[in-house]
Amino acid sequence: MRIHDILGSPPGILLGVIIARLMPPRIGYWLARVIASAMARRRSFMFINARANLSRVVPEATDEELDDLARRAIAHAGRTYYDMFRLSAEDYQRGRVPLNIRIREWVAVRQALSDGRGTVLVGPHMSNFDLAAQWIASQGFDIQALSLPSPSTGARVVNALRRRRGIVMTPLSVSALRAAIKRLRAGGLVMTGADRPVSMMDELVPFFGAPARLPTGHVRLALQTQARIVVACCIMEKNGQTATGDASGVCCYRIQFAPPIEMEAASDQESAARISDANIRHNVRRVLEIIEDMIRQAPDQWLMFVPVWENATGKDTSDQELPEISDMLGIVP
Repeated sequence: MRIHDILGSPPGILLGVIIARLMPPRIGYWLARVIASAMARRRSFMFINARANLSRVVPEATDEELDDLARRAIAHAGRTYYDMFRLSAEDYQRGRVPLNIRIREWVAVRQALSDGRGTVLVGPHMSNFDLAAQWIASQGFDIQALSLPSPSTGARVVNALRRRRGIVMTPLSVSALRAAIKRLRAGGLVMTGADRPVSMMDELVPFFGAPARLPTGHVRLALQTQARIVVACCIMEKNGQTATGDASGVCCYRIQFAPPIEMEAASDQESAARISDANIRHNVRRVLEIIEDMIRQAPDQWLMFVPVWENATGKDTSDQELPEISDMLGIVP
């Protein structure tokens, strides 16, 4: 059995929660580095995929530098899970989460989330995105998250933890999309990813200068419900800065918010409210440009372990045949 299969299984995840609660951060982070080094030596599929993706983000990197970036990304993923697992729902409620927030950004976003209009929250799979989403939920916002359909047993365990911390997890389905549309029209908040391929049905869109089959459903939802989009990411502070400046060793993360995005018309011949291919492509690129800038800030914190671009054999990048939001919106009234 492969290392990632063990770590992603329900027993592996539950063991991770126990370890995170009992093991001090210094040891937990060391263990994440040891596991990442082992996966790099074995050239695991996670390592190979991360390395291929990072070669697009950092095209000037040498082979040795790409190896190091991919290894660090895997180690960072382990560190983020350790930090998420060690926190309880009470920690979020009492403000004991190791996060830094830029006050001006958060004030602007909080105002947008509270003004009665729907908001689609999207972002890259960067650093401790789970912890960031759970912090937003702890601020009094009811979040519906659209996740991959047919989650594995391990993913269902993680989703249960997310639910306990205030996020409504809804694997992608027609009923989940109906709930999302209803929520957005009522002024609510829906969250989804935008940087992970999920379907061969998606159109190719430019991403880091190369075509990739990435989701467009977040833009379709915004156009269909007259919602805005907010792009956010989570980045670990440079040099692993601690949350309190003490010797606890717990690293601190920062949530970064881009200004809210209103949907635009692709040209003078288009209406901004029209759900047309041109409007969708235009607004998808606007979102991806922001995501590209976020990923460039810390490439080794982009936790993307499935192929994003076509590989050397020319095969499709999707690891599964999964329905995407855009596929389903055509049948959701």
